[in-house]
Amino acid sequence: MPYAILRFQKRKAGGVAACERHNERKKEAYKSNPDIDVGRSKDNYHLVKPPRYTYKKEINRMVAEAGCKVRKDSVMMVETLITASPEFMNSLPPEEQKAYFQTALDFISERVGKKNILSAVVHMDERTPHMHLCFVPITPDNKLSAKCILGNQKSLSEWQTAYHERMSARWNQLERGQSSMETRRKHILTWLCRKPISRWKGY
Repeated sequence: MPYAILRFQKRKAGGVAACERHNERKKEAYKSNPDIDVGRSKDNYHLVKPPRYTYKKEINRMVAEAGCKVRKDSVMMVETLITASPEFMNSLPPEEQKAYFQTALDFISERVGKKNILSAVVHMDERTPHMHLCFVPITPDNKLSAKCILGNQKSLSEWQTAYHERMSARWNQLERGQSSMETRRKHILTWLCRKPISRWKGY
């Protein structure tokens, strides 16, 4: 049974540039991820184009414009990984894959605010098509707070339920995975199975 997949990773200021280099394919080689086939990177595409300059500059502009208070340890950006089980994603024709990612983008936009989204890029150069969507966690009352937007473990589980409901409304074969609140397991990317630590947290 295929699963709808949604993961979040909070990024402080020091992690923004590396995230941008990976997502926007600004490196010539990716030794840390052997799944990337740079010959296919030309097939990657954006549903939300990245900032004109850099993620960091755009984040700073958005935060200053909103008048947010910023601490040294503030989460400046949330990176979202959107995909589904490999057998499901790879079975979809290109137009259905794009519809899947657009539906997910609409779902996230409704919850975090369209204006807060920095970039949404679909990677077609790895084994399973997936989208990296990055947003700045600015609340409606102009606070910089990933906690207010994502909430606690229970709230994140509710995010997963709502996401599954949205995606399965069109693709009814998709299942809602078992909550990590029950399994206590951490998500590990396939190419990191040989490494001790994942860069993605399971919710």
